[in-house]
Amino acid sequence: MPFGRFAEQFVESRRLALNRCIQKIVNHAQLAMDPDLQLFLESDSFALDIKHRSRDSDRGGIMATIGNTITGPKFYETDEWFDKKKGYLDALESQLKGLAKAFEAVAKQRAETLPVIGELAEALSVLGSSDLSKQLSSSLTSLAELERKSKDVMEQHTKHDLETILGTVDEYLRMISSVRLAFTSRQKLFYAWKAAEAEMTRVRSTHEKTLRQRGMDRQSILPLQREIESADSKAHDARSEFEKSTKLIKAEVARFEHERVMEFKAALEAFLDGMIDQQNEVIEAWEGYQQVLLKRVGPATAQAN
Repeated sequence: MPFGRFAEQFVESRRLALNRCIQKIVNHAQLAMDPDLQLFLESDSFALDIKHRSRDSDRGGIMATIGNTITGPKFYETDEWFDKKKGYLDALESQLKGLAKAFEAVAKQRAETLPVIGELAEALSVLGSSDLSKQLSSSLTSLAELERKSKDVMEQHTKHDLETILGTVDEYLRMISSVRLAFTSRQKLFYAWKAAEAEMTRVRSTHEKTLRQRGMDRQSILPLQREIESADSKAHDARSEFEKSTKLIKAEVARFEHERVMEFKAALEAFLDGMIDQQNEVIEAWEGYQQVLLKRVGPATAQAN
């Protein structure tokens, strides 16, 4: 996690990440109606309420899916689309981690540079207040103010990075984990479907054996038929749920890819604009300082002549 070593930035990054996460959820037509989201937004005692909420796993909200694991035989994917997307997610995750690491290195360098700039500004300020010529003292004091401004601009740019490109990178690293969780949930539905089919086969086989072993009147056969119909219905419903999840995941991954392109484009533009603004501020400050020096040097040169 970028800025993981620096407590203030860590807390701020988590706050921003939570805000972005909530915005994405409430902007999603289906997730916005999730009971867990409503509980999180409306509860005055969330820490207590969620403990009771977590015991009710049958309600199937967002938080009820967290921590679920799948047990059963190894799953062999039969849809080539999912295999391709798994490879795509692995590559994307690797690239984003590399990008996050690079920005973390820059952030660390800035964090180490900022105190040095502050110390330089303080030293220049002390020199400016010492018993020197009025012109030199004034120049040193102005230079100290310039260094303080440079420090402030760098701090603002660091925060801006956290809100734009770094926040987007961290957000999509987490979303990749969510996509993988969705893939895993689909496997769970597959196992449920196959278990329902196996139960349907068992019920049919058992009833066929029963019918062969002894003759039965119509009244005795009806309960057996209803049991078979129930098993068939459960198997059909389980298959429908699996197929529905497959279509939904494909649609949501397409949405994920579209939003990723648009959001990274916007984040990169904001990052570059912020960098340009930072450089312009520093350049303007130095140009202003240069003009001050030239004005002071002019009269001094005239007096010398």
